Amino acid sequence: MPDSTFRKHKLAFVLTFGLFALWGVGHRLYDTLVPGFARAFALNGSQIVLTQSVYDLVYFMLAVPAAIYSRAFGSKATMVFGLGSWAVGAFLFYPAAQQHAFPFFLFAAAVMSCGYIFLEIAANPLVAQLGPPETAIRRLNFAHALYPIGLFAAIYVGRWLILSDMALPIDKLGSAVVRPYMALGLAVLLLAFVVDHTSFPAVATQRGSRHGAIAEFRTLLSKPWFLAAVAAQFCNIAGQAGAWTMMAPYVKAAIPTASASLAEDFLLVALILFGVGRFAGAILMYRFDPARLLAVFAGSGVVAAAVAGLAGGNIGAYGLVAFSFSSSILFATILGEAIRDLGPLTKAGVALVLMGSSGGAAFGIAAMHMVGAVSSIQAAMIVPMLGCAGVVAFALSLHRRTLVAA
Repeated sequence: MPDSTFRKHKLAFVLTFGLFALWGVGHRLYDTLVPGFARAFALNGSQIVLTQSVYDLVYFMLAVPAAIYSRAFGSKATMVFGLGSWAVGAFLFYPAAQQHAFPFFLFAAAVMSCGYIFLEIAANPLVAQLGPPETAIRRLNFAHALYPIGLFAAIYVGRWLILSDMALPIDKLGSAVVRPYMALGLAVLLLAFVVDHTSFPAVATQRGSRHGAIAEFRTLLSKPWFLAAVAAQFCNIAGQAGAWTMMAPYVKAAIPTASASLAEDFLLVALILFGVGRFAGAILMYRFDPARLLAVFAGSGVVAAAVAGLAGGNIGAYGLVAFSFSSSILFATILGEAIRDLGPLTKAGVALVLMGSSGGAAFGIAAMHMVGAVSSIQAAMIVPMLGCAGVVAFALSLHRRTLVAA
């Protein structure tokens, strides 16, 4: 995109890229406060699992409708709608706490997750389109590198809130736990107002016909190469979600003397490395082909997961932490390769890739727990190892495809 366009729409660029950090805050704050929700609502094991799974379920169910909405009304309007839904979901936590009703709380979480998927459907294609096509993957990696910054901030905020609120009586805990969401909802609502009144490039406001949307999805499903990218994203997120979910239990099992705070510190370091890896990968793409970097990072992920599965102890824990660095660039790079040259099919393509990632998250977490229950947590590391191996296979086929095209 020409420099003049960037100067004219500088705020639009900042707002679009800033959404990725804001997602990190929203996602991680929710996970950090789940113990408080569980105690306030007296949740059983299955309800806690449902609470943590609602995000992936909504992503899977609403990805296609969100893409159709964005196609009809444009990326900017979809961003405003997504932010509005996010704010409404955050505000609904308060009456849910007052009514002390778990279904109401679950509904609020679903409405908030609806906002997330509409934002992702709008922002990811927009980042890819805000500049030359040949650097789209690099821009996506830079944008996604902001996500771990939000995660890191939310962990510290969540820790502070938990330490200050968990000692409260049950009748007061619910209102205390949802209080941060009132502030978050106001902030997101203000952001929606700012986005709505900000001038965006023409590509963000283009509208398409509502007719023919389903045909776009059929076209994509007939492309073997695109389906391979969706499968690679499934493998990637299955391994990544499983590894992060089992981080604390693994550290406690591998290092019997480890305290709960030490296990959380391992996760913090993993998230820092995840963010560093995304920035490093985006910078390396100035000199190296994204497909080669994808193969190298995913290959190192296979090694890191294997170390965690075979070594155990401190070395195994360090291997699991290193896995986060290895998996850092995988999501954005696979997404960028999947939507490369899709043109008007880009939003539909993002929707199907996100459906694959949500399915991968649910599968990866379930598989890790299943293997861990049957064998051991160390044995469960086979899931992230195989996940990265699937990405390596995709990256190598991508490289071969590039050579043939040349």
